[in-house]
Amino acid sequence: MKKAISLDLETLGTGANAAIASIGACRFDPHSPAIDDLFHVHVSLENCQRHGLTFDASTLLWWLGQDEDARQSLISGQEQAAPLITALDLLSVFIADTGEDAELWVNGASFDLPILANAYRVAGMPEPWKFWAARDLRTLKNLHRGARITREGIHHNALHDALHQARLIQHIFTSLKESES
Repeated sequence: MKKAISLDLETLGTGANAAIASIGACRFDPHSPAIDDLFHVHVSLENCQRHGLTFDASTLLWWLGQDEDARQSLISGQEQAAPLITALDLLSVFIADTGEDAELWVNGASFDLPILANAYRVAGMPEPWKFWAARDLRTLKNLHRGARITREGIHHNALHDALHQARLIQHIFTSLKESES
């Protein structure tokens, strides 16, 4: 089984210096329905702020406009949130345990990975992925505009979004394989 990681962040900003509220990820095989090893950690927003990560008003207003489940997922996670360095350390272990050749899928290579890379930089830690491992689901979706799957879980919950991304990637690759035969 080829291992890949689907990763999603929930943040309080859209720039590379955005505070990270939570990180969700799962290991999966893009070419089969296999999904395993879930990862979800809430990150202390106060600790992010102490590291110089920022909030922006437009993102805070956007969060206020989200449904109750999404807002509660964001807020309730802060009760047991990990310090930034702890969260990043846990993610580094998760990525390393997946294997050196693992692909790292995000829904927008210009969003999640730059924010995460900056968080590792301000924490004084190396990025745990190789630059060539980054994969962009937005590009894949654009190439396969008709690809749709039923959404499960809470929108804007980092783990639920990562799982949805993995399932969509699997669906697109399965569709591609079927169209080749």
